[in-house]
Amino acid sequence: MTQDLVGIRHDGTDKYSSFNLEPYMNKRKDVLIKALNDPDESIRKSAAESLEKLETRERLDTLEDRIKSGSKVEKIKAVYALARLRGNRVLSILLNAAKDPIEDVRASAIRVLGVICDSRTLGAVAEFLNDASPVVQRVAIEALGNFKDPRLVDSILQMLKSPKSDDQGVVEKAIEVLGKIGDPKAEESLLQFAASNNLVLKKLAISALGDLEI
Repeated sequence: MTQDLVGIRHDGTDKYSSFNLEPYMNKRKDVLIKALNDPDESIRKSAAESLEKLETRERLDTLEDRIKSGSKVEKIKAVYALARLRGNRVLSILLNAAKDPIEDVRASAIRVLGVICDSRTLGAVAEFLNDASPVVQRVAIEALGNFKDPRLVDSILQMLKSPKSDDQGVVEKAIEVLGKIGDPKAEESLLQFAASNNLVLKKLAISALGDLEI
């Protein structure tokens, strides 16, 4: 299911990273700075938000360095700074961050990839269903729920049949996401949980059953 990102080499680097974007950035800045004085409040607000994104994009090299070699807190802050951006370079940085040895950094990167929800990263995010950390597994399941791709159902059902840990949170997230995806293939498994003596899982399964397509 893993898909290559256009413009990103197999080593995770962006082939456009050495391209001089400064002239284009300056043109955008000029337009946005001028828009800050627009008489319409909504235009001023949009300009301020776009400027903030542009300034973050200009700091991509710094953010990438922090993710590679910063402290845990610095890495996580840098990852979340990318949440409002889009593009190959951003996805490449996040995919590399998702391989970090620190559990919380991996989880943060996967969570942001779920927010961005670029279909080209679906396969890469799905691979983290097999992560050794239950925390990362939970975040990966939740992130995949945003894609709402029926192809994920088999992998999630397999997790319910053969859980890789005794963490109930993983099972809870899996049931929630099955409802979110809505594929009727999940019905049998959800019916089993709906008859469970575990009230939390039972409630989640009953709720998810109402979201399945017919």
